[in-house]
Amino acid sequence: MKMKELQKKFQNKFAIRMLAGVLVIAMVGGSFAAGYVQGAGQQAITAEAAEKSELEEKIGELVNKRSGVDDTTKDETVYVISDAKGQSGKVIVEEWLKNRDGAATIEDVSDLNGITNIKGDETFTQDGEKLTWQANGNDIYYEGTTDKQVPISETITYYLDGKEIEPEQLAGKSGKVTIRFDYENHEKTTIDKDGKSIEVYVPFTVMTGMIVSDDFTNIEVTNGKVISDGKNNIVVGMAMPGLHESLQKEDKDFDSDIEFPDYVEVSADVENFSLEMTASVAMSGLLSDMNLSDVDLTDLENSINDLSDGSEQLEDGSKQIKDGLGTLKESMGEFTSGASDLSSGIKDYTDGTKKLNDGLSTLNASVGTLSKGAETLNTSAKTIAAGVKTLDQALNAEMSDKEKAAAKKQVSAQFAEGGATYQFIYKAAAANFTNTMTGDATVGQIQSGISGMGLTSDGVIAALAQYYAQNGFTDVTSGKKYSAEQCQATVPGTSTTYAAYFADSVLKGGLAKGIAGGIATNGADAVGSSVVAACESAAQTAAIQGAENAKKTIASQIEAVDKKSGYSLVSGTAALSKGISTLAAGVPDLVSGVDQLASGAKTLVANNEKLKNGASDLSDGANKIADGVDKLDGGADELYNGVVKFNEEGISKLVDAFNGDAKDLIDRIDAIVQAGENYTTFTGLAKEQVGSVKFIIKTDAVKVSE
Repeated sequence: MKMKELQKKFQNKFAIRMLAGVLVIAMVGGSFAAGYVQGAGQQAITAEAAEKSELEEKIGELVNKRSGVDDTTKDETVYVISDAKGQSGKVIVEEWLKNRDGAATIEDVSDLNGITNIKGDETFTQDGEKLTWQANGNDIYYEGTTDKQVPISETITYYLDGKEIEPEQLAGKSGKVTIRFDYENHEKTTIDKDGKSIEVYVPFTVMTGMIVSDDFTNIEVTNGKVISDGKNNIVVGMAMPGLHESLQKEDKDFDSDIEFPDYVEVSADVENFSLEMTASVAMSGLLSDMNLSDVDLTDLENSINDLSDGSEQLEDGSKQIKDGLGTLKESMGEFTSGASDLSSGIKDYTDGTKKLNDGLSTLNASVGTLSKGAETLNTSAKTIAAGVKTLDQALNAEMSDKEKAAAKKQVSAQFAEGGATYQFIYKAAAANFTNTMTGDATVGQIQSGISGMGLTSDGVIAALAQYYAQNGFTDVTSGKKYSAEQCQATVPGTSTTYAAYFADSVLKGGLAKGIAGGIATNGADAVGSSVVAACESAAQTAAIQGAENAKKTIASQIEAVDKKSGYSLVSGTAALSKGISTLAAGVPDLVSGVDQLASGAKTLVANNEKLKNGASDLSDGANKIADGVDKLDGGADELYNGVVKFNEEGISKLVDAFNGDAKDLIDRIDAIVQAGENYTTFTGLAKEQVGSVKFIIKTDAVKVSE
């Protein structure tokens, strides 16, 4: 927690005003109270003792207002009487037992010696440390002494003009005087936090004060301040000894403005040095009023969890891509097998047309003998007429699936991989895809998506910077490595560390460009191939349409009437079947028609050879596509493995780091607060008692001996 935040939590807190009030009362009442405790041991109740107990009652009332509801039943004030250097000489404890219910007796526990009632005449009986007071409905005020070490001690060191000096030698001197108060916390305890034992110091807050005359000028206070009433100056300082050790963090782990004061230092220009006394008040539990336990990491934890969930979703998505390509890879076997079957079928078809061509050639050779065999010709003419009619119907009918497939194969030959057409379309499409994916607009869209996932939030950048500061950073573009120490350094001319700079660069720029570059690298081949395939499909459609038109053209030709004979091939063969008498006149036309038919058959055979070659190329292309799918499947494997590595070595470690140091610090803060709340007595509590305890350390004056 930064000091300004600590001060904000202290600001207007009643606990600090209460502590200051106790200090003022201790200083104002210090002269007669110190005189009283020096003479403690008298058994009679004196007016001075009664007045002192009233002072103690005021202090107790002020302390117990801290929570707003005074539920304490035993209030302790521990007076530590020390010399001018803070060395303890005597410890006197005053107890206030509050009889809220007006009970006749009060059960108490105490390990004090020389217990004396200081405000009434009530008596008690003692059994070991157990006390039973005959209260008669009254509160009980008593005191005693102890040899136990108090949990907080202080050491006071004096300097004159920079040199250490004994306090009795400093009295009456003039010059630059420095007084340093060093505090030591002796009270450790163990707190159980979610099954984990945490050892911490009880968080005592110590406030030290002194009243100095106008002989003190140019007063400066470290970890404190000076309050002036116009005549005298009141110097007040505050420290929290043991708090830094309880947190178990090094100074480098905190911002430069985080402080854990464990001393107070006062310096001033002094004439004829003299100091009446100093008073220090120490109390535990004040951190509860600062609400340190309300430190909330929920937003950061939610961001870390969202990042972890997003990483897992990315991992799942890449796995689905991998699995989908695996399925495609398995299906490619069926595709290549089908392409092979198609090639085989087209081969059978072309073999059939070759036989047809051979038959027409024989027919053409036999036409010269038609006139010699009228009867045979008549029979043959009927057959030919039927065949021509069937051919005409076939030419006017739509192309069959096999014919279309053959036409497509013929086109595919022109788009074979490695050919000029394929390379031209492939390179243009791949280049356009790569330029689009790596362009500013696409990278910006990817960056927006990354921002939508919460990856560029300040919390995530700070967490990633912390990881770099601990593990170093490698620039994937240049390959340059930066050590953890280099990452902790500050970028020249800025207040930003290299770790934060790298984290911000990776999440706001590098990641988006990396993703865009990866997509462009892995997708260019697929896009280029897809565009070639689309162009090939369009060309096949055009080829089929052209074949359809060619058939219609042939049909119109065989249906066209010959100008010389007045017959078409169809009508001529029909007329031939009707009358052998017209055979002689029709033979020339028939010969001409058969010639044309034979020529067309030869063209068909030639085209079918191309169709057969196209089918073969289609089969070869299917095998190449299968090879491409294999490569794409391998790329999907690499993508999946990379995402898994990113999740395991990046995101998971980031989550683990958050669940480690940050939560450990919060647990320690909670343990420290709880330790302060648990420390409620110095001398002991009975079973039903609720305690409150404060320590007041008073030092001797530093004066010239009279």
